Amino acid sequence: LRSFFNYEGKKRTHIMSVGYPSQVNYAYDLKQGALLEVWRGQFLDVTEMWHERGEPQLAVPLGSVLKLSGSPSLAVLPDANAPWPAAIAFDDLQNKGYVLDKARNPTFNYIMNGTAVADKIAAVPGGTSLERNITVESAPAGLYCRVAAAPHIAALDEGMYAIDGRSYYIHIDKRLKPFIRQSGNQQELLVPVTGSKDAVTYSIIW
Repeated sequence: LRSFFNYEGKKRTHIMSVGYPSQVNYAYDLKQGALLEVWRGQFLDVTEMWHERGEPQLAVPLGSVLKLSGSPSLAVLPDANAPWPAAIAFDDLQNKGYVLDKARNPTFNYIMNGTAVADKIAAVPGGTSLERNITVESAPAGLYCRVAAAPHIAALDEGMYAIDGRSYYIHIDKRLKPFIRQSGNQQELLVPVTGSKDAVTYSIIW
């Protein structure tokens, strides 16, 4: 469902929400390549999109929401310590639509500053987690993927990370060389993206 979306008190205008029969749902910002929120339960309350004049155009999640970072998932940094950008300029990201696989999981396609990106997000059977696969064609030098940002991130065993006091977990292959860095008053879990058609795959468990 395309709609406006209220995120941290501000209206986001280019949002795609996806719901599954397993009652795992998420909201994705098409102009930032950002996974905004995930939740379990019913999908969306769309009353504000049609009631009376439907002016707010807001879709509201029905369920207990886990809020993720609203910043872009990919960025080119001059070095590994440079601050993560808060947003991508509107004209620097061109959406190229989405495609569905046989299980009707969407892959969002876009071009960010000349770099082609395919971002697939799928619910794991049983509704235990979401799996995200970001593929970049001909990644530029200094490209990173920010997997998570929170006041505290702890590395556990077997590629597992506890995010924000175990509010949720990230599982990522160590071969992708993820690392935790301090940035201001929060920590970030980053992965360098290198090579042609390199994929970053990780799971969000909550």
